[in-house]
Amino acid sequence: MLSRLVRSVAVATPHSDSSQPPGGLSGFRTGGALSRIDEPAGSTATTEHLPLRLTVTSGLLGIELYEPVHLGPLCVSEISATLNELPKPVDLSGGVRTFRHRRGELERLVVSSDLEALRRWIRPKARELLGGLSRDASVWFLENGLGIGIVGKQGALAIDLLWAPSDGTARLVLSAARGAGLRGPAMAEALRLVDTLFGSISARSGRVISFKDVAGKLGRAIFPALGARAPGATGVRFGPLEQDADEYRVEMGRSLAREALSDPAARALELAQLTREADDALSQGDAEKARGELIAALEQAPRHPELARLIAELDVFCGGRAEAALGILVDSLAATDSGVVGAVLMARVGDLEGAREAVRAVARTERFAPLGASLWLELGALETDAARRLEAIDEAVAVSPGFVPARWSRFAARVRFGQVEAALADAEHLEALALGSVARHEVNRRVAAELLEAGFVRDAGRAFERALRFVPDDAGATTGLALSLLESGKHDRAVALLQRAIELGEDRSAPESEALVALGRLLATKLRDLPQAIARVRAVPMSSPRVAEARALEARWRAAIGDIAGASVGYAKLREVVELGGPRDNRDVADWLLEAGRFERDVANDISAAEKHLALALRIAPRNAAVAEAYRATAAVLARKLRPKAEPIQEVVEVAGQELAVVESPVESEVSLEQEAEELKRRLMAGVSDLAGERRLVELLTSLGRDDEVFAFISARVDEDPRAGSSRWSEAMRAVLTRLIRAAEDSGRGEEAKLYRQALERYSKL
Repeated sequence: MLSRLVRSVAVATPHSDSSQPPGGLSGFRTGGALSRIDEPAGSTATTEHLPLRLTVTSGLLGIELYEPVHLGPLCVSEISATLNELPKPVDLSGGVRTFRHRRGELERLVVSSDLEALRRWIRPKARELLGGLSRDASVWFLENGLGIGIVGKQGALAIDLLWAPSDGTARLVLSAARGAGLRGPAMAEALRLVDTLFGSISARSGRVISFKDVAGKLGRAIFPALGARAPGATGVRFGPLEQDADEYRVEMGRSLAREALSDPAARALELAQLTREADDALSQGDAEKARGELIAALEQAPRHPELARLIAELDVFCGGRAEAALGILVDSLAATDSGVVGAVLMARVGDLEGAREAVRAVARTERFAPLGASLWLELGALETDAARRLEAIDEAVAVSPGFVPARWSRFAARVRFGQVEAALADAEHLEALALGSVARHEVNRRVAAELLEAGFVRDAGRAFERALRFVPDDAGATTGLALSLLESGKHDRAVALLQRAIELGEDRSAPESEALVALGRLLATKLRDLPQAIARVRAVPMSSPRVAEARALEARWRAAIGDIAGASVGYAKLREVVELGGPRDNRDVADWLLEAGRFERDVANDISAAEKHLALALRIAPRNAAVAEAYRATAAVLARKLRPKAEPIQEVVEVAGQELAVVESPVESEVSLEQEAEELKRRLMAGVSDLAGERRLVELLTSLGRDDEVFAFISARVDEDPRAGSSRWSEAMRAVLTRLIRAAEDSGRGEEAKLYRQALERYSKL
């Protein structure tokens, strides 16, 4: 495999980007001597430069390399082979070219790699892990292995790879997988990382990664590429992993003693034996099988702390097993010594102090600084006191000053505390950490937006101005600067900037909604130019998050200039936006719909449209008293208008066999039911405590088909007295919710039906 790789790239220049050959080492390139050789294996062509020379060792003739060869992150600095069964006397006059076609035996090989070379090799391979890496991978020395750490959009991960060679096979044992902010167990992400890095050049069993016949593959890669026959590699063993200055160094040879394992590697191999099936299941995404295998392993090795921690970590991500997982954990080790897993479990069962202690213990000893910072951020998230939360964030920044999420967290916390000068110092660091004008522009734009939202108008304006230095034609930053000027009362300059932002958006065929709405408001309130204000908000596209506000403003301003029909259309568009999944979480949406309902009822005299607006407002904000009252009044008017009066029942009265008169017998009309319901509501709203009256009101509203009001009335009663109200009204609540769900589904209002169904699930548990 290596030989195919080297032969394929031996003809390339040192900076060639030739494609990877089948079976080759992904990302490996050759350098040094190999990059200057253009002679495939078996060729008899001569070369101007052959970096091989003859040697004599213990009476045996041999060939050795005297220039280093680079294969990806590896540097082969020494390689030598002995030539056997040579005819005597030996004629050395032809030099290396005379003997290069004779087969020899590999005697000694030295391979090294420095941390920077490893980082460069890891970078392209791991860039898609954890949702995309946000910084280059980190690599560091361990006493008998290598540490790797990566940070992505979905958290931070660190692993140890321990050196454990055996009979000429290079082995790395994955150990101490730990992470923060991950979406799954750290070991699952760690296995994904090693498969990504070594999957094409190794075999993995559980957490043990094996590289077979390394010496033979290197010999077959290097010697043929230099025009010499590949030597045999039987009996070659590995020496210890040595650290020399800033590089690792490993020697291979036939004269080396059998490999010995370090204590950490031996323990890691024993654990790998226990967890092999579980690790393989975890790497395939089968968490339940992995947990079952770990439980079986725990029976073989009772109270093994690592097995207990792995089981608990799986339960953390499965959910609903906090107590059981914590019980397994504390049987084997103290919960405060179990790292992030123990911290999360203790937090879930309410032991926040224990959770803090567990996170602190891990964060203080973690060698991968971004992971340590992430742990401090998790501790900050557990804190209930704002000052202690800020202290944890300070620790995160101290551990890893260049860790961007920690800087952003502290910036936001300082802004909330009003510590603007300190927050701006963090903003300067964030700008310094950003690479390129676009990245620095984004940093300053985000800083400015958060400052403006918090009310620090002047500082926000400065940050927006700084953002525009890096990208002068950014519509969003121009809008932000205009908004900050508006807050400062500088309307004339704000108008000019908003107009420029709109023009920039039009140039990109992406209308700047913030600028359109802001300029529309400014034209309407300050300049009293309502037609032009309407034109601006009408340009806000349906895809914008500000579209509901734009439609509400358009309708309001149309009503102000006497365009009643246009206002009705505008309010109808507002309701359509909200019904199609618009911003229902916006607290202003219910007020906009209330305004629409009142307009249709009082100005346009369209009771049906008013009822639709108010019904939607009531669904969005069922506890809004103004909305509820407006809906009840409108629904009563609509009911009187739509329902026909009851026909009287005529009776013929006979006296002495003759028909004397026709008498109308009274019946209970729906109008009288409306009147009774309104009287009852007035009594109950005045504070009269009358359970029988409350039940009668529910009956009346139900018979009148006003289920929205029934739902709002019962919800209010349950909120006033949750325990008694839940038991008293649970049956009626389930009945009205069932009717509301059916009505919403029949009308095609799926989202509304979903909300009612969720409410029904809650009340069904009462």
